[in-house]
Amino acid sequence: MVFKLRRGKRFMKISLVFNIIIVFYICFSHVNWSSTAHLEDSVAEKQHHGVVRGVRQDTLPTSVRQNSITNKSTVASMTKPPICLTKILLFGMRQHWFEFCSFKEFSQYKYLIEFPRFVNCPDTNCFIFLNYSLDARDIPGYDVILFTDVYQWLTPTMWDWAHGNRTDGQRWVMITEESPLYVPGVQPPLKYANNTYDWFDSYKGDSDFVHTYGYYIPYAEGEPVNYPDLKKMVQNKTKLIAWMGSHCETLQWNRRLFVEDIEKIVHLEKYGKCGDVEIPWNNFEALKETLSPYKFYLSLENSCCEDYITEKFWRALELGLVPVVVGAPLEYYHKVAPPHSFIHPDQFDSLAELALYLVDLNANEHKYLEYFKWRNIGKLISYGQEEHYVRPLTNNTQCSIQSKLLATDQSQSRKKRHYFGQEWFGSCVKCGAKPWMQKYMLPRDHARENINIWA
Repeated sequence: MVFKLRRGKRFMKISLVFNIIIVFYICFSHVNWSSTAHLEDSVAEKQHHGVVRGVRQDTLPTSVRQNSITNKSTVASMTKPPICLTKILLFGMRQHWFEFCSFKEFSQYKYLIEFPRFVNCPDTNCFIFLNYSLDARDIPGYDVILFTDVYQWLTPTMWDWAHGNRTDGQRWVMITEESPLYVPGVQPPLKYANNTYDWFDSYKGDSDFVHTYGYYIPYAEGEPVNYPDLKKMVQNKTKLIAWMGSHCETLQWNRRLFVEDIEKIVHLEKYGKCGDVEIPWNNFEALKETLSPYKFYLSLENSCCEDYITEKFWRALELGLVPVVVGAPLEYYHKVAPPHSFIHPDQFDSLAELALYLVDLNANEHKYLEYFKWRNIGKLISYGQEEHYVRPLTNNTQCSIQSKLLATDQSQSRKKRHYFGQEWFGSCVKCGAKPWMQKYMLPRDHARENINIWA
């Protein structure tokens, strides 16, 4: 009992000193206040063939962000303590983020790896003190702890240290764009399965924070529409099928075997690390030049999970190809995709039937154009792959967490969610309902050629 009292007094002293340092830093340091736009994403003004290239406000360069450091009102706020302050700690990060955000071509992301930094959230009229650490001893004193590093860096002992340093009322949040099969770094040991995470930020529709890779919006009544010339769109498409893959081995299903089998029936060309020619994944113009001549694109996800529809699908539509998809169940594509815009294996009784259908569409322009008519009735919002990659670090992400925290009754305890049980892992079952697709499913104990799950 005496030990607990002493420990409590020590923590109160540390917390008090910590808060004094933060207020002092806010009032007197010449820190670059990172601003953030409203939580709604803005989009680029230019629309092309029913596609809008999405741009999240806080991924723009500082000079064009709302309430940037050049704004007089923001400069004035630097001399005043904030009305409220939320302390958020990134406990672990993908180490590649430090390299990626330092690249010259991605200079607009460099501020994302500056720690500690302050974030101004206009919607809450509050600030965030955002920091980063690999040391569990830094966990006390923060309001929110973010787990974002999907690589397996947390040992069971480190999980013990992290839980041992957790304080009452502290919210732990897991953020990932990956499927549950590819996030060992944020999966707690079984003994902590039901008491680790309060909130979940992912692609999944029932997450506390939902961030999809793209979405489709029907045109509103009276909205001005620049109807594309569909025939002109396809007139230069002289090639049949393309596939681009950077990770050749997958965990849940044999994607490589699927490609090899379809290649035995129809001609296709392969790009990326798994193909014959590599294309920079972050060079949209190079992708457009290479892939636009094709009629179809194999949009093959690394995992087959509910709601898991990534840039592989949205990018194909954006580039003007018809995606042949393997990933989420058919009904999930129907829920979010433009109508009659894709081809799914559940629509066929065999791989040969699917392949011959592609050959038939290739020879029948009228039937092929049916897959483009959605462009006259709606538009899709597609985010760049690099933009989605750094999303866990962005100001909008932090401000959305702060908004939820401020709206949460801290006096009421909430049951933690066991994401790695049936709720999330259970959403990844099989890659298609038809029996012929079972050939490509891998057993749970499948022995990989490469132990690196990202190889």
